[in-house]
Amino acid sequence: MMGFMGVPERLVWAVDTLGVRHGERILEIGCGRGVAVGLIRERGGEVTAIDRSAKMIAIARERNPGACFMISAVEDDRLSGPYDKIFSVNVNLFWTRSPARELEIIRRLLAPGGRLYAFYESPGGRDQSAKVAEGFVAGGFSAEILREGGLIGVTGRPSP
Repeated sequence: MMGFMGVPERLVWAVDTLGVRHGERILEIGCGRGVAVGLIRERGGEVTAIDRSAKMIAIARERNPGACFMISAVEDDRLSGPYDKIFSVNVNLFWTRSPARELEIIRRLLAPGGRLYAFYESPGGRDQSAKVAEGFVAGGFSAEILREGGLIGVTGRPSP
């Protein structure tokens, strides 16, 4: 579903849910065309965005001159935190297999009190939120499921 000015509703909801504050450092995993990056920058956030696709990074850079993009995966050692918030939208890593390795890295990249968010639209109408939440908990994070219409998010903080 498209939201304001042709921006997908899922991205508007995700960025609104992040509650971006001026100066916050944010990492987006799987930025695609960089649409969420623009929304975060409009709110004063400092965002680093990664994607495994060189083509998507090229499109995102063109859309957001001066923003920080990297052809990368979470496990890339070039990422340096701390980030106040780390998020992904429609990145299947959190429900297709155990994300334990990536969650360990995310834990190190988060600032104290930082939060992880995994947003998605139910793939094929199947709600994967319980599986995502279980992965968060198994990886040492708390887990809270958020919903709005067909949009779903799971958020959590590293457990002590």
